This record gives sequence, C-alpha cells and structure tokens, in this order.
Amino acid sequence: MVNNNVRLTRQEIGMTLSELARRSNTSRQTITNIELHGQEPGVKLGLQIAMALNKHPNEIFFYDFVIQGLQKGGI
Repeated sequence: MVNNNVRLTRQEIGMTLSELARRSNTSRQTITNIELHGQEPGVKLGLQIAMALNKHPNEIFFYDFVIQGLQKGGI
C-alpha cells in the first residue's frame, strides 16, 4: 500500500484541489480519491502530481513499511 502526502503538501503551499487537478492534467475527483481514499495513481499521474507540487515523487508518495509490518503481525 502506497501512502501519500498529497493533501498535506497541497495545503501547505496554498494550492486548491482544482488547481492541482488542472496542473496535473486530471480531474478533481481523481485528486480527491488519491487524497482521501488512498487511490494509487499510475506512474505518469504520480509524476505529474509531484511536478505540480514542485516536489520529488518520493516526498509525496511512499510505502509505509511500519504500517504494513504491523498489519501482517510483524515488527
């Protein structure tokens, strides 16, 4: 499961949902699904979102090993 900082980063820089959608060439609904419902974007869209937020993709999208380990009974 890939986690993301899309909403937090977008809010920190004062960008609206609509503006991020426009800059990343997608719909507001898609951005909402990524931010609130954990939808995983494809590689191209992930890169477009990161570029629109002026961040490296690894700063926006990440795999949370601790959460995954806890869910599987590890760590």
